[in-house]
Amino acid sequence: MNTERQPPPLILTGATVYSSAEAPPTKAALLLAGGKIAFVGEEAEARKRAPGASVAELPGAFVYPGFVDAHAHLLNLGIARETLVLRGKRKAEILALVRDAAAESDPGTWLRGRGWDQNVWPDRDFPTAAELSAAAPLNPVALTRVDGHALWMNEDALRRAGIAERTSDPDGGRIERDTSGKPTGILADRAMDGVERVIPERSEADLRRGFAAGAKACAAAGLTGIGDASGYGRTEIGVLRAMAREGALPLRVYATVGGASRDVSSFFADGPFEEGRVTVRAVKILADGALGSRSAALLADYSDAPGNRGILVTSAADMNEATLTAVRAGWQVWIHAIGDRANRLALDACEKALAAVKPKDARLRIEHAQHLAPEEIARFAKLGVVASVQPTHATSDMPWAEARVGGERIRRAYAWRTLMAAGARLAGGSDFPVERESPLLGLYAAITRQDPDGRPAEGWYPEQRMTRREALQLFTGDAAYAAFAEARRGRIAPGFDADLTILDRDLLADGLPPTEILKSKIVMTLVGGEIVHPVAFAERSRIAVGRDVRRDVE
Repeated sequence: MNTERQPPPLILTGATVYSSAEAPPTKAALLLAGGKIAFVGEEAEARKRAPGASVAELPGAFVYPGFVDAHAHLLNLGIARETLVLRGKRKAEILALVRDAAAESDPGTWLRGRGWDQNVWPDRDFPTAAELSAAAPLNPVALTRVDGHALWMNEDALRRAGIAERTSDPDGGRIERDTSGKPTGILADRAMDGVERVIPERSEADLRRGFAAGAKACAAAGLTGIGDASGYGRTEIGVLRAMAREGALPLRVYATVGGASRDVSSFFADGPFEEGRVTVRAVKILADGALGSRSAALLADYSDAPGNRGILVTSAADMNEATLTAVRAGWQVWIHAIGDRANRLALDACEKALAAVKPKDARLRIEHAQHLAPEEIARFAKLGVVASVQPTHATSDMPWAEARVGGERIRRAYAWRTLMAAGARLAGGSDFPVERESPLLGLYAAITRQDPDGRPAEGWYPEQRMTRREALQLFTGDAAYAAFAEARRGRIAPGFDADLTILDRDLLADGLPPTEILKSKIVMTLVGGEIVHPVAFAERSRIAVGRDVRRDVE
């Protein structure tokens, strides 16, 4: 049941329109009515068709199909705004933040944070529980690594979670230890599960607040939709559905269920559904961890950690069974796979499920598809498996990724051009809050393979760069295809959903320096014809709107 509300008719005039990533720019008016694009063409004709419609004049603006982040974590983005923000900070700065937070908290209160990354520290070593305990001796502390695949905990938190020297590593997880076997305070992947059980659960009000904050940030970034890779349970999905019914979500959420340890059988019994701006029809499976925490599952040892080949969070047998069960139930499957071993096993699971069920159009997905053995690349196209990639992962990881896998293997990592040349379908995302939520950062990274300062000068392994149009397609038409929505979204055409991202500059102009992409301003974000994020236009432009729209803008 789709209960999405429909705003009054609106005409957009004066802007340059890109109807798709492949189409040339045209000057055209858009009539939005009933949540759809009703007309594209001359302004006079648009006004004739809807004489009572409000009008938004957008001279100098550029209208694109709504930008979609195909792989993100909406709740985590919102919650991150209520916890300690650790991204980019040195260890001493993090310890100072924890010390200040402990001074302002009651003893025994859990302190949470996210975003630490030992790879940006001078020594690049994992931190220790003792360091956190010195900063917060009276509070349990659990800080999530930037990739979400490791926790840094103090001694109080370890004790509460029942983790001691005698505690064995769980299947699919790892407890980092010192030379004597004592836990150091770092837990990877499924070793984190026990900690989550002792941290007080968030209430439905907390979840609602987190979803709302994350959605607001997305709309401000120009996103009209996301693929949520969080693998939610009943409670989170219930909150999302309630917010959709109330019209409280300013963007579309294509949500996954399942994750590392959730029972999804009841979702299969109910079947996929769409309600308002929320769609639930996909299952999340974790094959491995992450490269930054050396828990991505590799076929050979880490180059900088001999004897370590990472972690299989889900065994091959369990992955095969979970994939087959989901495909038989008519659900899409998203498999998180970073390392080349994990990707091989994920593709094996997809191939076995497709052969057994023979679904008409499964569109199974591998999330990240980051490090690939040469023989696996062609299998994406052969099996019709979507490679859901995150361009900013490459430019964030490039200072240290080659040290992890060596000079030979790195050439088949983050290999977007190679996948495309083999005929694979891709979709673009960010994995926020691992990366930032702006799709402009993803477009820039895909086009340049550079950091925001333009380093390295020629791009990191530049042979994998995309063209501007390919990058735009990644976040529009390709993202729509990966969510079974290409007949409704990803283009600007009559009958399509009126999901639009409007910017102050032409991203596809050959003469526009790539760094200018990062300076673009979001003029307006519209979902189903509703303005969900108005931003003041630059000095050279203006917005003149009718009464109905002015209420939203002001």
